[in-house]
Amino acid sequence: LQAPLQEAGQAAAQAIQEFAAYLENDVIPNARGNFAAGRDLFDEILRDEHMVDYNADRLLEIGWEQFHLTRRQMEEVARQIDPNRSVRDLIEEAKNNHPTVEGLLDAYREAMAAVRQYVIDHEIATIPEGEVLRVIETPPYLRPVIPYAAYMPPGILEEKQEGLFLVTPVDPNAPPEVQEQTLKGHNWAKIPITALHEAYPGHHLQLVWSNRQPTIPRRLGIMLATLFIEGWAFYCEELMEQLGYIAEPIQRLGRLADQLWRAARIILDVSLHTRGMSVEEAVDFLVRECQLEPANALAEVRRYTASPTQPQSYLMGKLAILDLVADYRRARPDASLREIHDAILGCGSFPPRLMRQRLLG
Repeated sequence: LQAPLQEAGQAAAQAIQEFAAYLENDVIPNARGNFAAGRDLFDEILRDEHMVDYNADRLLEIGWEQFHLTRRQMEEVARQIDPNRSVRDLIEEAKNNHPTVEGLLDAYREAMAAVRQYVIDHEIATIPEGEVLRVIETPPYLRPVIPYAAYMPPGILEEKQEGLFLVTPVDPNAPPEVQEQTLKGHNWAKIPITALHEAYPGHHLQLVWSNRQPTIPRRLGIMLATLFIEGWAFYCEELMEQLGYIAEPIQRLGRLADQLWRAARIILDVSLHTRGMSVEEAVDFLVRECQLEPANALAEVRRYTASPTQPQSYLMGKLAILDLVADYRRARPDASLREIHDAILGCGSFPPRLMRQRLLG
């Protein structure tokens, strides 16, 4: 196997070098330097890909409404914890409470198992038979691009639906201060939220349901609609707080901090692509308003510039699912929570608008 593997690797390396040369010699000299999609294209993507009835102007209004609402909620929770301390101080203090280097993988394994059992015990949604989620160390070749953790779903055609949750181990040879900084990203307040978002009843459960659909189009949705996929996992965070799984005030504060960031994504998504906002202004907004580290904020904004309307899908998808659940309850007041969620998950990975048509007519 070594010889054909080397041959394939050399061919891949050459292709990458040729592509880099193409970017440097052909694309960059002719680039106009403007990443913005523009108002017309932005609205077209909202209408045709996400199938929503709001445009960029209304989307920006919703983003600011959610931003201010979430900030007020954060301040209220912070006062419950300690009226004399700021939101930022409380969140930073929570980061100091984290697993050990040796116990990191087990911390996530236990969290995944606990939330899975909670979903079963509280009849939140049906977990399909035969699904598996393994928590493993991130392979060395992926560690440069996965600094903390990531979920890898099973393929849509795989008979065994086995998802992988990758956790990048802390380098035991790194200086103590570097190890400590890394472990802060895995704090105990955050791990349960990560587990429910990425695993049960979040991404893993939803994608296994989608992969079990009887036809390929229903498995793919419209090439896996981000408005539903990201919206579902984010919806699960608030759901699990309402059901008592996220019960500690510091966990609630952390969830709201993530929601503030998602609201900021809406604001920046519209502003970067239709309002002339610069990369530098967007980075400053994330650092100042959401307390992101500058390097992380820059990486975020670079992604936003390349994917118009994708950043809005997290919070807007969640709001669409909340509306769908409420309308389903009104139409079928006797339906249990599990029945509602199973009906939604049984639609596959379609945009919420198509789910609404299928479930409610």
